[in-house]
Amino acid sequence: MTQSTLESGRRVFDQQIDRLQRGFRGHLGLAATNLSTGEKVLVNADESFPTASVIKVSVLAELFAQAEEGRLQLGERLEMLPSDIVGGSGVLKELLPGLQPTLEDLAMLMVVLSDNTATNMLIDRVGGVETINGRIQGEYGLKTIALHNRVDFEKIGPDVRRFAEATPTDLMRFMERLARGELVSPQASLGMLRIMSRQQYLDQVPRYLKVNPFARELNETPEVGVACKTGFFPGTRVDAGVLTLPGDVKVAYCAVANAAPDTSMAPEAEPAIVQGLLGRLLVDYWWPRSDGSSGTLSTPYAATYGLQADG
Repeated sequence: MTQSTLESGRRVFDQQIDRLQRGFRGHLGLAATNLSTGEKVLVNADESFPTASVIKVSVLAELFAQAEEGRLQLGERLEMLPSDIVGGSGVLKELLPGLQPTLEDLAMLMVVLSDNTATNMLIDRVGGVETINGRIQGEYGLKTIALHNRVDFEKIGPDVRRFAEATPTDLMRFMERLARGELVSPQASLGMLRIMSRQQYLDQVPRYLKVNPFARELNETPEVGVACKTGFFPGTRVDAGVLTLPGDVKVAYCAVANAAPDTSMAPEAEPAIVQGLLGRLLVDYWWPRSDGSSGTLSTPYAATYGLQADG
């Protein structure tokens, strides 16, 4: 592919991102990097956005770091007390106190189901909010990633920023280090990616991608692999993770659709749709095959924002 062709493709891509921004009634943030080429896509990437539950990856990193240091074991069991139970997303709130899940069980629940009870149990076990922020901001140098509180809806109220904030750039850098095996250790990075690859909320960036959450059970290899953590709040959707395209091309990303007047939590809420269109644009742009194949799905929502309709 010639340099002029590459430049032309980037211009078209940038135009589509601009159309999506102008059509969205909220505020977009995006930071993505192709680990094979080093190319980046940055849209309001150094602005601080609410992270919603994506901040839980910082809890995950602290857990694996302390396991690496021998301060705890992932197989250790914690008893769920009545005082641990908190509402919102997750399944533990529906179960009776007295369960004794392992720390790794809690990490899986925290990530794949965004379980708030599991999250608070892990925050407490690793030493609290200040411990988590101290490592991710200090040792890892991701200074904008900040967890402000445990999951406490009285403190958070209507402003999800009171829970946690970060720039898309720093969350992308977190995912890039994870994909390169450079977060905590190569083994720990693989362990965290393994948990994130079991994500059950795939309605944001992977929404219009040819992913298959049941590929393992069906002994299939999906055309697009994803390991991610999502977050959701009225008017806000956040998604950060690693996409794997054919040829082991990896894309680290963080996408945010914030301040939308559509504050519904419905599957078709505008910020969720826009997140899916962002993911679709990224994969179409960085798709490594030239054989006419595609890693994306068609959607009528593309035309709503002036984008190409076919995947």
